[in-house]
Amino acid sequence: MKNPFYLKPLPLTVPFCDREKEIDDLVRHAGNSTNVVLSSPRRYGKTSLVKRVQNILGKKGTIIVYVDYFGVTSVDEFVAKFASGIYSVIYEKKSIWEKAVKIFKNLRPVIKPDPETGLVITVEIARGKSGIQLLEETMKGFGEFLKSGRIKCNVTFDEFQEITELKESKSIEGTMRSYIQDQQNVSYFFVGSRRRILSDIFNDRKRPFYKSAINYVLPPLPSKDTIKYLISLFAGSGKKCSAEIAQKIHTLSEGYPYYIQKLSYFIFDTAKDNINDKYFYEGLKQMLNEETPLFEMMLQNLRPGQISFLSALAKEPIMSPFTTEYLSKHYLGSLGGVQAAIKKLLEVDYIEKAPFGWKVVDPLFALWLRKKETIE
Repeated sequence: MKNPFYLKPLPLTVPFCDREKEIDDLVRHAGNSTNVVLSSPRRYGKTSLVKRVQNILGKKGTIIVYVDYFGVTSVDEFVAKFASGIYSVIYEKKSIWEKAVKIFKNLRPVIKPDPETGLVITVEIARGKSGIQLLEETMKGFGEFLKSGRIKCNVTFDEFQEITELKESKSIEGTMRSYIQDQQNVSYFFVGSRRRILSDIFNDRKRPFYKSAINYVLPPLPSKDTIKYLISLFAGSGKKCSAEIAQKIHTLSEGYPYYIQKLSYFIFDTAKDNINDKYFYEGLKQMLNEETPLFEMMLQNLRPGQISFLSALAKEPIMSPFTTEYLSKHYLGSLGGVQAAIKKLLEVDYIEKAPFGWKVVDPLFALWLRKKETIE
């Protein structure tokens, strides 16, 4: 039997766990041309969610543009990705395509065959055009494009906070806001997992995007719906999973959609018959081994004091990590060192302040840190 679980964004054709409310909310906001900041920790299924929302919008006649800005390195690349996203979705709409080509005269589409998708559309930038000037012309042109045929559009900028890594980031924010605020019949979804940085873009009163979009925080998947979902998918592929095992998967993953999928994938792959505790722990071991290179890379960019504080929170989440007892117990050194560690770890979204205190955001990372220490 084919494994019913996925290690990549879920295809639109497979069952989706819960998220009915979130889908309805985002479809409604897009219909009202309202901009949304969609945030959550990494691996919460944001990409799968927005693509399902955009699929619904597309069936209603909305032009849907999806752009992934992870790793963007320049303003020109930022613009080219945006233009490629537009051209890719209007390729088969001849009249709209011709309008876009005329309006985006500095961004020439290049169409090439692709063995997987049939074709891929990239963009060549006209000579002499670059940087913020190119962004201004593109945003202005996009507004004209929308007006040209009363076109309704939804634009999703995934990992939008990556623009802050560019030296022109403040100019990008200012330029985009000046044009977006006047555009009609378009909604923007600004999606990201580095929550502190993304929040600052839209909630810092000194930044151009201040109060320009609704803050929408994606919650973890609920236990009840997850259990039903897992039991159904295991059963549909010939392996019975009890409610107790399904609950263990949800509890360990803390409702993270990616980890629910990945742990279930390895459990299914390991199990010779119906799911039991043996297969649960074998699947968990495989998942931890598979995630180890990523977790090791995450630590490579941290200083020793930051790693020590991260490991302390993995072992013992706490309301106040500044007490003499906590500092001494976990060999954390000075109060100033902990304060500096918190600042850095918040920036990279490795820790957060939960209602019960400071904790490691990623539950599997926390488990790996605890096991790593016992092994060493």
